[in-house]
Amino acid sequence: MALNLRRLNRPDQPDNDPDRGDAAFRTKVAVQQFMNANGPLFTAFAKAGVAVSDVVEGEVIRQPASQAMRLATLVAATLANKEPSAVTAAEARPFRATAASYVASRWLAGMEVDVNRAAAEIAGAAKLADVSWDHDLYKDDGISGNASLMITAINAAATLARAVEKYDFRAGRAHVLGKRLVPAIVEAASRTARDMLGENGPESDLRNVTQTAARNLCAILEACYERKAREVVALLDGKPEAEKRAWYEANNPLDDVLSAFREWTLCFGAFAIAASRDMSSVKVPESRGRELSPGE
Repeated sequence: MALNLRRLNRPDQPDNDPDRGDAAFRTKVAVQQFMNANGPLFTAFAKAGVAVSDVVEGEVIRQPASQAMRLATLVAATLANKEPSAVTAAEARPFRATAASYVASRWLAGMEVDVNRAAAEIAGAAKLADVSWDHDLYKDDGISGNASLMITAINAAATLARAVEKYDFRAGRAHVLGKRLVPAIVEAASRTARDMLGENGPESDLRNVTQTAARNLCAILEACYERKAREVVALLDGKPEAEKRAWYEANNPLDDVLSAFREWTLCFGAFAIAASRDMSSVKVPESRGRELSPGE
């Protein structure tokens, strides 16, 4: 069954949409595409404890990013029955996040990436998809933009709860999740969106990019949290209870988690902004952009 890559590439606008060339819209789409296509790689780096400075210098990210892009291109080429060199960015876009997740998981495990084999497997799975499932549930259910933003926040809390349930640094699950992690995500996602679109960006665009940022930053925060939890557990393993209590009285691992998260947030946002300028070839104006489907 041949897949309709245009439909898979949703959310999108018709080619005859007069606002498709709007600079603000192109910038918004560009930052969202970068975050969704590269978020898994940054999450992997944070989980592995890679220094942010190493990512900023570009050496760490170069190979996995190139592999992910090549993988997405090969999947699209297989499904579209064309040469990889003829695949457009729009045709590869639906597979960028999947490709990045695949490469990131292999990178974390220290395994080589067989791009050709992975492309065949992913394309084979994609061919089994039923395009009748491809619909906008937000539109069908009449969910407003603000409601979808709330859904994103709830999903972020649920994701972070998985890590907190395993280990809460003796601070109490409710405190760690409700007082520290979720507020950190909300504040970081909102600030990141405004950094990308400007303080005067259209409210609908800011809400939309905030959702995209929240989903990706949530994964990065979870990685930072789990890495610190493993470090603390290993450090205190086998120690007497009195020594464990003394260590917690002298240290605040949650502060360390959030400090690392802030560094990764700045790094990820800076890369997204730089990439969006290249992709859209414009600077962010204050004109009205078009809105993507909620959460995209």
